[in-house]
Amino acid sequence: MKLKLMVALFMTMSFSFSARAQWFPGRTNVMVLPGQISAEVYNPFYEPIICNGQVFGQTMYGGILNAFFIEQFLPMGSNRFAYVQTTPLDPFVGGWANIHCRFVRFF
Repeated sequence: MKLKLMVALFMTMSFSFSARAQWFPGRTNVMVLPGQISAEVYNPFYEPIICNGQVFGQTMYGGILNAFFIEQFLPMGSNRFAYVQTTPLDPFVGGWANIHCRFVRFF
């Protein structure tokens, strides 16, 4: 019983302190235009980060379009953009982004 408790405690500690487990919401800026949704993620920290995310846009007739990016490396003070585009016959009426980042640490 003591061994199981120690193993569970060790697994919890190792996963909670690992760099992969520490994701946080990225600083995003979403701009909605009739033909395009633009989402920007910015790195305000003094160390590099890696971000994953999705950008969504809802059209006038109810359709939802999305784009995604995986493992984008952002050095200090840099930014990345993601775009979703539609046709002029079905313009966007709303848009949002879901972006999560983590610090790049190698220890």
